[in-house]
Amino acid sequence: MENTVKKKTSRSWYIDMAIVIVVYALFQFVIPAPAPITKGGMGVVGIFLATLYLWIKVDIGWPSLLFVGVVGLTGVSGSSALFQNTWGNVMVPFLVCAFMLNMVMSDTGLTRRFALFFVTRKMNKGKPWRTMIMFFLAVVLLGLVSTSSAICVLFMAIAEEMFNMTGYKKGEKLVETTMIGIFWMAQGAMAFTPISHVLIPAIFENILADFGVTVTYGQFSMIFLCVGIAFFLGWIIIFSFVIKPDVSKMANLDIDALRATLKPWSKQEVTILIVYGLVIITWCFPELIGMIPGLGGVASWMSSLGSGVPPMVACAVLCMIKYEDKPMLNVRECCKRIPWGSVFMMTAVMGTAYIFGLESCGVTAWITQTMEPIMGGLNPTVFVIIVILFINVLTNCVSNTLVSSMYAVVVPLAAAVPGVNPIAVALLVAAGCNSAYALPSSCPAAGLASGAGWTRVGFQAKYGFLLCAWTCLCYFTIGYPLVLHFFPY
Repeated sequence: MENTVKKKTSRSWYIDMAIVIVVYALFQFVIPAPAPITKGGMGVVGIFLATLYLWIKVDIGWPSLLFVGVVGLTGVSGSSALFQNTWGNVMVPFLVCAFMLNMVMSDTGLTRRFALFFVTRKMNKGKPWRTMIMFFLAVVLLGLVSTSSAICVLFMAIAEEMFNMTGYKKGEKLVETTMIGIFWMAQGAMAFTPISHVLIPAIFENILADFGVTVTYGQFSMIFLCVGIAFFLGWIIIFSFVIKPDVSKMANLDIDALRATLKPWSKQEVTILIVYGLVIITWCFPELIGMIPGLGGVASWMSSLGSGVPPMVACAVLCMIKYEDKPMLNVRECCKRIPWGSVFMMTAVMGTAYIFGLESCGVTAWITQTMEPIMGGLNPTVFVIIVILFINVLTNCVSNTLVSSMYAVVVPLAAAVPGVNPIAVALLVAAGCNSAYALPSSCPAAGLASGAGWTRVGFQAKYGFLLCAWTCLCYFTIGYPLVLHFFPY
């Protein structure tokens, strides 16, 4: 039996590799290049489609290396420029340092302390609905400054403690809803700030390169936190009046016993709170600091640091600080825990818009030239609705990192359609690509609840797409008007 499985796996692998080679070869050597796509551009299209297949079917790590390497072989870009726009992009060290800072927050117990602060308030005692709302609020607030996978692991463990205390069992509706709701709130929050959420500042870099417009962390957060408030209120309505789980036993939660599991504040917690707090201030508040008389120069300096420098300095400082002869951040240990496949994939995604836009490639020009007659007659509002639906539905089915690369397709089209603000569309892509709820394939954290048997995939899909619909409505009615106001084009 084991040999049969191995043969089947081996056969499947060779079929996948054959498909990749055939797809690339067809575009590079067989299919004629339609103007203005060049022969090298056809090779780029071939390896891009082959990489998409590998990302979805096989892995995200090594196919990303393959993509960058084979693009270099096509000759559409010199190697120095290619690496500058992929591995040399600021988003690579940003992502690595964001992972390490989140690890330190978790390892010191700061994230657990933050979570239990909301759940163990005295006003929640004997109030099951209030307890659950405060629980989900804690998830959302922490999700604004952290990655969804780490938050899901932490809060699922806390939720299991709460269920054990109150007598809930796996399979009950509240348990099923809470476990997947943790993911929905953590992942949803990643759309509303750029803090530790690499796909958003990555699109900031593209906007700066393509339109010469700088989008700051503060501007984006101010706009999309308004969307986030509506998103959270919508979830509470869905939770309370659509799913309607029985929360009565949660009235028996022993808040004092749960609070007693927390140890006194440690030096490590205080240190990471201060260091990460300074990083967030540097990212988000230079405009406010600039309003203080005499601090204009400081604000300009903070703005000049960009996305990459503050977290790099923070990680270095944490490496220098030792308690009980142990560094706050052990780089060797952290590097063993970093999901390097995501880092590799980011290098490929960051290079997509640059590569497609090269004259020596011609892909962006072809897309614009081909689609403009079809899309050009659309009302600008209809175009934006189509983009919102396309990005949000797609990101519920496939990797949100992959969906962020749709910038290279959607934004050039937006720039070509009369009356459409391409910067607004780009920011809707930046937020929307993170709004993944419905299917386990949408992002790494999406399969945690269903994979552990807490939530049925059908349940996740049913209410995940309902939450997706509500999110799309929030983007269109709140996010889009605000983006137009702050970024006229």
